[in-house]
Amino acid sequence: MNKILILLFLTILSMPLISCSNQRNQTLDGEYYWVSESRNERAFTISGNKGILDSSVADNFVIDRKNEKIELMGSQMLNRTTSYTYEDGVFTVDISGVERDYYKKNSEAYKKALKDLDEN
Repeated sequence: MNKILILLFLTILSMPLISCSNQRNQTLDGEYYWVSESRNERAFTISGNKGILDSSVADNFVIDRKNEKIELMGSQMLNRTTSYTYEDGVFTVDISGVERDYYKKNSEAYKKALKDLDEN
């Protein structure tokens, strides 16, 4: 009986660790959209540790997932590094001087943002 209780206790303790680990390992690959009152346009695409911007001063960026930073690079700018956050399909970063939320295509967050846009 004690072994069963210990096993159950250890299983319960390990669940938060597993869920945090899974969140950290979410793939960033995909298309990201800037959704606002006046727009729903693709802003960038991520593949592996690289991103390509559709229209901006920067042309592309390299992702440092460990430190949650991106290095923006482009022919019309000096390279610069900025922090980002990613949670549940929302990539939040300052690409053009203003921090914005960019929604991963087909994520629940993207669908909700489009629904909210339609309601306004």
